[in-house]
Amino acid sequence: MGLPCYIEILEISKYLLKNRLWWLGSFALVFLIGSYLLQILSKEDSLISDYHRFDAPKALTQFNLVDQHLNEINPGDFKGRWSLVFFGFTHCPDICPTTMSALNSVVEDLPSPPTVVMVTADPERDSPQVLKQYLFAFNESFKGLSGTSDNLNLLARQLGFAFRRIPGAVLGTYSVEHTNSIAVINPRAEYAGFFEITNEPRDILRIIQSFH
Repeated sequence: MGLPCYIEILEISKYLLKNRLWWLGSFALVFLIGSYLLQILSKEDSLISDYHRFDAPKALTQFNLVDQHLNEINPGDFKGRWSLVFFGFTHCPDICPTTMSALNSVVEDLPSPPTVVMVTADPERDSPQVLKQYLFAFNESFKGLSGTSDNLNLLARQLGFAFRRIPGAVLGTYSVEHTNSIAVINPRAEYAGFFEITNEPRDILRIIQSFH
């Protein structure tokens, strides 16, 4: 084989190697981009899947509570718009205030936000006036409901929620343990689903956007 032919073969080999590396590099880049997008989509899907939507929403049945403005509240008052309902208490040191802050961050920027309703799990200390002062620190449009233990338990059972007193370290003091979920009530006053409490506004926003 002459030298010119050898050089030509060498050049062809270099060309093929170069193109093979280019294709391998391109394939690797496409694979990495695809994996990244898949992770993002999977994360968004998992956030929405954290909202447990019922196939057959359950109509709220009769209960009588009072809001922070002393208005009587019953199932009919939930008709006409979406509502987010959770049980909490004004002496809660962490979960309740962070939840309220996250919900406020979301609803204050929405043109038609759902109604945020905090139902007290501590009726002995959370009077309508106390709830009014507490909610004012977060958002004046938020509703706070209180009432008798029987009526509070009636609503809690419908939502699958529970709450109970926990004795404190000092005699005569106590805290309250409650379900850390947010119930979703649709505009027909039906219990449509629930999701776990989160302090991430973007997670809550994605769930709200999935309502419609």
